[in-house]
Amino acid sequence: MRLMDMNTTEWQQFAPYIDTLCIPISSFSLQEKQLNRLQAQRVEQITKRFEKKLMGRVLLLPPISYVGKDSSVFLSYLNEVMTDLSQLSFHYLILVIDGQYKYIEEVDLTHLSFMDSVVHMVPTIEAELDEAAKEEMIDQEIMKLYNKTLKIWQTNI
Repeated sequence: MRLMDMNTTEWQQFAPYIDTLCIPISSFSLQEKQLNRLQAQRVEQITKRFEKKLMGRVLLLPPISYVGKDSSVFLSYLNEVMTDLSQLSFHYLILVIDGQYKYIEEVDLTHLSFMDSVVHMVPTIEAELDEAAKEEMIDQEIMKLYNKTLKIWQTNI
């Protein structure tokens, strides 16, 4: 389920079955009014298709973006968001991050009250690749994320 596409009635119907939060985290740049959000689009494609594959158990939250240079500021904010979310009776947390935020892979999530979590980094997909190669890479990333998620679900039965 996608948070932004649901109404209150739908949420009440599906909420008992959703135990996993998925948060896309991506960057973009807007230098000299030139927008570059290619990697953000990749992360969004992957998370939307991932959620569709596991619809009914995963809640896809809106993406978090950060364009600043100070990673400690972003990590502090992200930690606050995850701490708040961990108090909401969900069991699992999945962070899907773009390669620019590689430092998030090192974040200690054990202090959160989730049963388990996954941090999945989406590598940069080169713009010069043809569409078929890009699709293949995206499909591979979705399968990796899918398998990581199944693993945490099976481990915590």
